[in-house]
Amino acid sequence: MKISTQQGENKRAVIYVRVSTKEQADEGNSLVTQEKICREYSRKNGVEVIKVFVERGESAKTANRTELTKMVIFCSDKKNKITRVIVYKIDRLSRKTHDFYTLEALFGKYGARIESATEHIEDSPVGKLMKTMLTGISEFDNDVRTERVTDGMVDAVREGRYVWGAPVGYTNKKAFYQGKPTIKQSKKALLVKETFELIATNLYPTDEAWRIMVMRGLTTARSDKPVSRQYFHEMLRNRLYMGLVKKFGEEHWGKFKPIISKELFEEVQRVLNYKGHKVGPYRTDNPDFPLRRFVVSPEGLKLTGSFAKGKYPYYRFGQKGSNYERDTIDDKFANFMDSYAFNKSQVDKLKRFVKSEFSKATKEEEDTKSSLERRIKELEGEEDVLVQKNLKGTISDEILTKQLARIREETADIHIKLLTLNNSDVSPEEAIAFAEGYLRSPSSVWEDADIDVQIELQSFQFPSGVVFDGQIFGTNEICSVFKAKQLISVPMSTDVDPTGFEPVTSSLQMRRSTN
Repeated sequence: MKISTQQGENKRAVIYVRVSTKEQADEGNSLVTQEKICREYSRKNGVEVIKVFVERGESAKTANRTELTKMVIFCSDKKNKITRVIVYKIDRLSRKTHDFYTLEALFGKYGARIESATEHIEDSPVGKLMKTMLTGISEFDNDVRTERVTDGMVDAVREGRYVWGAPVGYTNKKAFYQGKPTIKQSKKALLVKETFELIATNLYPTDEAWRIMVMRGLTTARSDKPVSRQYFHEMLRNRLYMGLVKKFGEEHWGKFKPIISKELFEEVQRVLNYKGHKVGPYRTDNPDFPLRRFVVSPEGLKLTGSFAKGKYPYYRFGQKGSNYERDTIDDKFANFMDSYAFNKSQVDKLKRFVKSEFSKATKEEEDTKSSLERRIKELEGEEDVLVQKNLKGTISDEILTKQLARIREETADIHIKLLTLNNSDVSPEEAIAFAEGYLRSPSSVWEDADIDVQIELQSFQFPSGVVFDGQIFGTNEICSVFKAKQLISVPMSTDVDPTGFEPVTSSLQMRRSTN
């Protein structure tokens, strides 16, 4: 029976009830209790309840609450003539002040106001203050709970416990540390150990090792789906497998049995870090002999180094007549590096070239940004058209819901793409200025660097290594930065190959070609 209205006012309402967890069904604010109290409130105030929206197991932090979305669409339909949204408590709609006022403004746009069945809130300045206080208290409560959870997690890390979802090879269990949650090895632990052992051999590229282990049955922690390539790479860097819990900027050894040893984990990291540099699995770099194993002879022998009589440093190729004083060879290599150095004029040209290319890229980025912003406006127009069609009965509520979900998903994707644009704070001039010292004198940077950096610089400038015939150095490839020097210096040269760079040659290569 339709309830009579006072002074001709339309009193048609929807009720919204929500619990965030299944356990709350047993508490005083269960769904049944909430709806009963909301209906009693409606009866006392002469309000006709048109529809009840029930949200099960959804947090107030969740933006994509299904029933809330349906209720918004229902209230936006003018033919439903909804003037009130009744909730058990304000925090059933939102526990965030900003989110609540956003919803209040949205419902107000459709001619409906939010009313709490258990909290007396007047439509006055005092009432507005009450709403702010109620939502603020709920938000504060959320923040306190979050802080307590975080503090609890920090304590767990310091106790050596892992209280998050277990990765492949582990499973979440209790009673492994004084009855508190942590992890233990699962049936897949053996496959994880085999994975690290396979990588440590340095016999296979990482992606090939991934395919091998997937064929052996390496699957995700909670399903029989093969681990993805990305997850596989992340797994190899996860220190948890050697028993180290790293969270909140702290590291602590876990109170659970690790799957692999610390030594095996570090060996795998070494292999991964040197992938592509053609190094043996047990390479040790010596700061006294930076060219060791990097330089080869024309016959393919690798350069080694040691001290003769305990104090005279020599390089050698391991054959008779191939001993060379270390300092002499290092000086020759330094001169070889500097043979590709830029002078001031060439650096200035490179700066102008990079700035020009950067401007082109920036223009393309701006065009992309404008295109994405136009698409957002188009989607907003599509949303308005869909709502109007729904109001006219042209499309059903179900179709409207699906289409709105599609539009929101695409809009979110576009916003994410927009966030990735213009995210660099370094100008091209600053980047070149930073590298100018190295471009002007590669050997100076190389000579002053630690052994690890020296090896990286050698591999950076000469990706394919260098050959030494006892007199001079040669190479088949230099890095693109130094190729640009030749492009800048002689852009109209008839010797430039189709790629736009002058072929890299050396006196060693030239001498070989004449033999």
